Amino acid sequence: MFLMLHIVLMIHLLFLPDTWSCESWEYSIGGECCPKCDPGLRVLTHCTRSTNTVCVPCNPGWFMDHPNGLTMCLKCRQCSPGNHMQVKERCHYSQNTKCTCQPGFFCSYQLEEDSCDICVRHSNAPPGFRVTQVGTETQDVKFEPCPPGTFSSKEMSLSCVKWTDCSEKDMVKTRSGNATSDVVCEPLPQSHLPLILGLGIPAVLIPPAFLLAFLLWRKKAFGKKKEVQAEQPQEKDHMMTPIQETAPNIGEPSYA
Repeated sequence: MFLMLHIVLMIHLLFLPDTWSCESWEYSIGGECCPKCDPGLRVLTHCTRSTNTVCVPCNPGWFMDHPNGLTMCLKCRQCSPGNHMQVKERCHYSQNTKCTCQPGFFCSYQLEEDSCDICVRHSNAPPGFRVTQVGTETQDVKFEPCPPGTFSSKEMSLSCVKWTDCSEKDMVKTRSGNATSDVVCEPLPQSHLPLILGLGIPAVLIPPAFLLAFLLWRKKAFGKKKEVQAEQPQEKDHMMTPIQETAPNIGEPSYA
């Protein structure tokens, strides 16, 4: 029992002081405080009492972003297209890959600064709403209902349109508007008075006009007839006047 306690005490005295005495730029290994490798490097061989730490660069596809005493670099992150992600900054020996979301998606969760881990599709503003904030790679789309008296008929509308005022166009409203469609206007009903006047006035005026023309024509024709009749007796009397012929016996009239 005494021997076991002695061994534990010797181990504690051998290794613990060295561990406590290592500086922040050192790492403890095998009872030694070895200098750490710089970012982008890894340990190839640990130091000894007579040799320093041997460091080598990380291989392609691997990185180390802090001073370390590790013998292996860290594997670069993969931005999975199947998760709607794409590369924002490529991995190199001292920095991990930075991922961002594909267009139409935004980052809803990230473990590290400037690199996304979960992408979600942007929300879609339906008809009847207007977009108040366009979606980005870190924020979703924001939208609100169209105010009363306005509408939007398409998805992702950036503004709402005011309902048409039919009276301004000398038209009459036949259907009210709503959040997704405009008011329906139609032309005012046409009055039949112009048509009635257009057809009625000629119908009223034409018969008297024809009658007047007929009377004038008849009067004129009657006048001509009277003139002819007045001339005819003179011609008859002229034709019936006896013609005196000269008889062979001078002094004795002869009648035909």
